[in-house]
Amino acid sequence: MKKLLPLILIAGFAFGANAQDKKFQIGLVLGPTFNWTKIQTTKIERNGIGNGFTIGVGGNYMFNENIGLASGIQFDLELFTLNYGDNTNTVLGDVFYAYSDTDIQKYESNDDGTGAVKDFSDPTAFLLQERKFRAKYVTIPLFLKFQTNMIGQFKYYGKFGLRTSILAGVRMDDTGYNADYDPVDGSFTAIEPLTSRTQENMKPVTLKKGLAQVRMGIGIYGGAEWNFTGSTFLYSEIGFNYGITPSLYQNSSHLVDKVENASAPGTYEYSNLDIKNNPQHIIEIKFGLLF
Repeated sequence: MKKLLPLILIAGFAFGANAQDKKFQIGLVLGPTFNWTKIQTTKIERNGIGNGFTIGVGGNYMFNENIGLASGIQFDLELFTLNYGDNTNTVLGDVFYAYSDTDIQKYESNDDGTGAVKDFSDPTAFLLQERKFRAKYVTIPLFLKFQTNMIGQFKYYGKFGLRTSILAGVRMDDTGYNADYDPVDGSFTAIEPLTSRTQENMKPVTLKKGLAQVRMGIGIYGGAEWNFTGSTFLYSEIGFNYGITPSLYQNSSHLVDKVENASAPGTYEYSNLDIKNNPQHIIEIKFGLLF
């Protein structure tokens, strides 16, 4: 990695020196991101604003002097926190999962309000209150770019298009209480007295990792490029991405929703947690080089 960056920079400067008004530019990009989940269910609630960092390669292909395509490939690291339970908020229910070490087991519910953890007989379970997601994404932006002619050493631009992120991995830090799972009747029970603790680096063993495999948003950006030498530009931009697809799986494969049966008080029904559609909005700030 230490050798790769200088080689990219050297190649970029050499390529950029060949043409002052070339149609194609490529370079490095990095910067912070800020995200928040638009909650559209009473099953969960947002806990603050998330943050992250992106680094990658970006480039432009210009159809003419003022209009072109902007794209690239980025590696995103993101953090954000959701509440699944809260002792001060009675609207949120009781959400459990069964686990072994750092592996969260798969749960399968039935239509009659019962269910079981798949291929699991261990009583170890957890009553989830707060979950911090630590996610990795590979992101491919694809934007139309509209830019001015050079104004002194600067040109200014706006971009509009689609930002698509593919989940590359996720780990969770879960805060909550110890619980028991009964493999005979499939029930979950919190262990008294309730003592809060955090489990780090948890991961579901199922294909569904809690976050959607693909996340898409419509983005609008504005920025400026500074031509500081030859055909090499420094640029900075800020953009807002409006999420249009779910950021989390709507029906969890490992979280269990425990709800009291209204027609038979004192008895409970269990099902996979269903949180509906909760897209994520992102503000992105980028700094980069174009050659």
